Amino acid sequence: MIKSKRFKRVFLRVLVSLTFLLLGSGFFIYYTLKNSANKNNISNYEIYLKNQLNQPNSYPVNYPISSSVYQPVSVWTGRLILLPKEQRQLRKSVLFEVYNADSVHQNLVGKIVNLEWSRDAEVQRFVQAVTQDVKFIQATEDSKKTGNLHPDRLNNWQNVDPLESLAGARPQDDVVVELKNPVVVTNHQKERPSLKIAQEPVQVTGRIYALVTIIKREKADSVSAASPSDRFVVRHFNKKTKQFDGLLETIRIPQVPSDRNGISRSTNRGIEKSPLNSAGWYIYGTKDTEGIFVTQAIEPRALMRLQPDEVRVNRKSANSYLKKELWKGTEGQKGTAKIVLLDPKSQQFNEAVSKWREGDRAIVLHTYGGIGGKKPEPEPLGVVTGHFAYGIATVVRDRFTDELRFDIEYRQVYAHNPDGIIAGTMKWSTYMGDLQRGWLGNRPVSDAIVKLDAVTQDYDFDGIQLSPMKEFMRQLDIMMARYRIGDGTGSSVVTPSTSCVQDANQALFVTIKQVEKQVASNPRIQEWLRRHPTDAQTLRFQQLVKLGRSLEKQLAPLGIIRSDWQENAENLAGTRTADGTLTTVLKAATTWRTMLPRRAHDEIATILLNNGAALWVIRTNQVGGFNPDIVPRAPTALLGHRTN
Repeated sequence: MIKSKRFKRVFLRVLVSLTFLLLGSGFFIYYTLKNSANKNNISNYEIYLKNQLNQPNSYPVNYPISSSVYQPVSVWTGRLILLPKEQRQLRKSVLFEVYNADSVHQNLVGKIVNLEWSRDAEVQRFVQAVTQDVKFIQATEDSKKTGNLHPDRLNNWQNVDPLESLAGARPQDDVVVELKNPVVVTNHQKERPSLKIAQEPVQVTGRIYALVTIIKREKADSVSAASPSDRFVVRHFNKKTKQFDGLLETIRIPQVPSDRNGISRSTNRGIEKSPLNSAGWYIYGTKDTEGIFVTQAIEPRALMRLQPDEVRVNRKSANSYLKKELWKGTEGQKGTAKIVLLDPKSQQFNEAVSKWREGDRAIVLHTYGGIGGKKPEPEPLGVVTGHFAYGIATVVRDRFTDELRFDIEYRQVYAHNPDGIIAGTMKWSTYMGDLQRGWLGNRPVSDAIVKLDAVTQDYDFDGIQLSPMKEFMRQLDIMMARYRIGDGTGSSVVTPSTSCVQDANQALFVTIKQVEKQVASNPRIQEWLRRHPTDAQTLRFQQLVKLGRSLEKQLAPLGIIRSDWQENAENLAGTRTADGTLTTVLKAATTWRTMLPRRAHDEIATILLNNGAALWVIRTNQVGGFNPDIVPRAPTALLGHRTN
């Protein structure tokens, strides 16, 4: 009987391996044909640039705003400017046009300053680890012909650091970022002031933002107008009454042009009728030369509030939601969103919600699906591949409402693409809500916010501090910086064996192994654990080790950890030169569970849930205005199967 069971397990592993060999072969053929068919395509970025609304010089920097209804997007924000090659030898920095500054340095708003890395030893170790020469290879040139954006301005540059790779990621200087504190301002005689930072800037959209509900669209100036007016009457949130009975204002919500496939990333059509309108929208943008606020990104307030639509406190019910209900009926839920809190350790609704407190940090598992309808995107072999990423969510106090809400920052390990989406840290409002390149309006999305103390809380072993979250973010920061320049080749690519899913999960794998190694190799920590066998921190660490074993089984279902995952400093899947056909297929087979974004998302979420985590799941389905030509398509879990 034992031999029979063992034979069945081996047989199933072989069967799965062969199945994914075939699937990997199909994907390889598809990507080869796709790249051949898309020669000389214009990029979506070029299409966006033709719209004057996407030009930074369309908006004055020092336009006065009312602080009672608008707030700066962050304390320090501005536009990155890449120094010309001949000037960078004089000073290793990029330039930064200041949009917002702290109260002490308001004199810098509108000025261009130097932006440099802190000289702190830990910061410099990170910078040196990802600083590389950039020289495009043939694969990069081939990718450019398909319409993908690559860092052309950095080609043939030596020692490109992570600030330069961020500033030079697009053809124009239009990358807007938030600078994390601490920001040190120094002044040199006869030189520009300098800002020194210790963390990678966060990509943001807009300079100011507000919380409004949309009342109506204004009528066009004349009955002969070719298109409806993009001006909308909105009502601002009133902090005193906690209602939308504040200032009435007319703003612009532009209709963005369609991409090269004829699909608009967002539409203002019927946005005032959205079921999310009643709870309000955070609108991100700036004032134009006429003093009219121009919306550049939206963020539904309902998605970020700590007020779920449903709470599951039974483990069986919570698992059922992840496995059977998360993507169920996706096409029929167009234009809607649902927030479900899964917490098997709680007994009731209020208990589950009350566990989330101001300052809490959690890991975000993100994935999106596809676009169907009259203008569908391709589905190779019937598979909606989607995308996978990690992020960090922090519970913060909202500036407008004083209620608790999530502040989500994605850490996108993102390949070069036709949109100008840049691998790096970015706000939810930028990656999801940006009207021009965000995914909120045309894809179904799941963001699972995971709170598990074993991972999200720091450890202090008699003065020796360890932080799994900090290590995880460091690993992702390294990957994102390397993706921006393709490890010096200028190209990060997506194939069946090399993708965002593989490398994002590599960061998770390396993080857990690194923390375990630090604990195992430190006698003081080992002694502390021996003396405190029942301490809450010891139990948390044991839970982390157990989680690591569970994740390792998921990441390597055939009992094989890919060799390139063992050496993060040496190898990244998506930044290497292309493998041969056989190598590609074999690598796809050995990590098939992390090949499809949805499978990685759903299975890792399930593992975390079963290891004691609480999950706050935000599911959206083409939210915002209404586009009748598209419908949301759930991502594929396995061999063309969708719960849809």
